[in-house]
Amino acid sequence: MTSIKEICERYRRLYIGVVCDAMYELGLKEPVLPSNLRPLFPDQRMVGIAHTVLGSAIEPTIPWDAGVDRITSYLNVFEELEPDSVLVSVNRGSTVGHFGELTANAARTRGCTGVLLDGNLRDVEGLREIGFQVFFRDLSPKNAIGRWEMVGHQVPVEIGDVTISPGDLIFAEFEGVLVVPERHIIEVLKKAEEVIAAETLVREEVQSGSTPLESFNRHGHI
Repeated sequence: MTSIKEICERYRRLYIGVVCDAMYELGLKEPVLPSNLRPLFPDQRMVGIAHTVLGSAIEPTIPWDAGVDRITSYLNVFEELEPDSVLVSVNRGSTVGHFGELTANAARTRGCTGVLLDGNLRDVEGLREIGFQVFFRDLSPKNAIGRWEMVGHQVPVEIGDVTISPGDLIFAEFEGVLVVPERHIIEVLKKAEEVIAAETLVREEVQSGSTPLESFNRHGHI
């Protein structure tokens, strides 16, 4: 059986367009997330297995000590993250910062490769210093304690019109964020590797003078 580590390493040698093409050729829907999710590091690819969190605003807000009690379950999530995971955090209707540099250090220590944050990022300077990738929706310097809590863990979550389940593969880079459902991860990987091999041949041929149509007819890709 192919390990998660090997699967993710092979996906990281691809690019998002070829993974989309592979899904299209297999007759699968290409679940691309809304384009308002932007990377902290535009040139850094993020690939990993989804570990999901669903958050919600606490309304009305509560005192600090009570807020600490309510956020403890979320902090415990960072003890459960595994190597080659991507933390997927979905937070609607909440104006606080949902992820920052200190939690990033905890995630990275566990081997987490990045965060997909449908929410607000804070501590950007610290995140840049440690080089931890986050695809995020917005920014907020506000502290979450007493204002926000986790209401779901390792449950299906929705971003835009895409449902992300624990175990799905997240493939994110500057062009967008793609979700590969867990049951299709291997077949999509194999097809994408076939496509990129054909594209390599096409590239070599057109650079040597073949027309795009000639190469397309020979290899089926352009």
